[in-house]
Amino acid sequence: MPLKIRHVNEKEAPKPSATGKSNADLFAVKAEMLKLGKGMVLEIETGSAKAVRGTKTLVTRAAKELGTRWRHWHVGTKVFAKPAQAPKKAPSGQKRTG
Repeated sequence: MPLKIRHVNEKEAPKPSATGKSNADLFAVKAEMLKLGKGMVLEIETGSAKAVRGTKTLVTRAAKELGTRWRHWHVGTKVFAKPAQAPKKAPSGQKRTG
């Protein structure tokens, strides 16, 4: 079924219900990412198993906004994150055979 799209007056449309909490969390994660020292890993306590996925998404969004790549994983209700290492390049002078 195709989408039905129409234009409505702003006064007729319902107001957004966003609380802005995710933006505050996003800014907090970005700030902690910028402060992270070398050899350290961020540990984020989510409080529930249901919040793990959202927290991982938040880490990915923050990394994209910072222009970096991060690796993240979880154990229980804790999410861990660290900057991803640059991929190792093969020496340019050698040919691959096979």
